[in-house]
Amino acid sequence: MRNGIILAGIAFAVALAVIVGNRLSSEAMAVVVGAVCGISASVPVSIALVIAASKNWGRSDEPRDAPYGAGYEVGAHRYAPQPPQILVVSAPPPAPSPYGFPQNQFYLPPGAPDGGAPRDFKIIGDE
Repeated sequence: MRNGIILAGIAFAVALAVIVGNRLSSEAMAVVVGAVCGISASVPVSIALVIAASKNWGRSDEPRDAPYGAGYEVGAHRYAPQPPQILVVSAPPPAPSPYGFPQNQFYLPPGAPDGGAPRDFKIIGDE
């Protein structure tokens, strides 16, 4: 029974593909074939990335001996993990103002147009 349902589904999909394929123009068929080929080419790569990104891929269940280096105690033969180094990158302080007084970034520089002055607009066609 199950095999009959699967075969009927495959036959339906093939018949639908033939009917749609006969009605499509060559440009539309090229787009469909390109999309199907692109998707089918990305499936193995996606599966490989999921396997490679899995947490325990390529590792055994037993812990391995740690190499010599930071945190390795020769006498105790145990590895004590060290915390990672933290680097803080910040912007440099602002350069001093050439005008002799400290400037805040929220103030307008000297010589800037006044923000509250009324503006004069010229409307084209209006006399």
